[in-house]
Amino acid sequence: MILDPDTVCSLIYKIRRLHGKEVAGQDVLVSNSIDEEEPGHNRMDDALVEGQDTGNIAEIVGLLEGLESEQLQELTGVFLLGRDSETYENLEAAKAASMQITKPIIDLIQDDPASAEYLVSGLEQNNIHCDARTGAV
Repeated sequence: MILDPDTVCSLIYKIRRLHGKEVAGQDVLVSNSIDEEEPGHNRMDDALVEGQDTGNIAEIVGLLEGLESEQLQELTGVFLLGRDSETYENLEAAKAASMQITKPIIDLIQDDPASAEYLVSGLEQNNIHCDARTGAV
């Protein structure tokens, strides 16, 4: 990849914040009436917290503006591969298809609440995994 995986992982973290979903820490208490640790609460390590931070689109735009055109093409390829892995054989095929996409990647990210998960899936298909809490590889 010509695109730094840490950059994509950071972007994923920011997109999750933008769409109001980020991974909660261990100390977040989640209500669970079936298997309660304390009355009315259960600790969950990987619970998603909705609505705590709406994120900042300016951070995402700034990150994207710092990328070169080849890196943006690869990012769009990772997005496409993660969104529809049955259509694209690999990242190279998805990158080639990304040249036909007329919509800027920022619009794809803003318009689809699952965009972070598409990027996660696209990375994982290339054996790259992000730390869900920090956004680092």
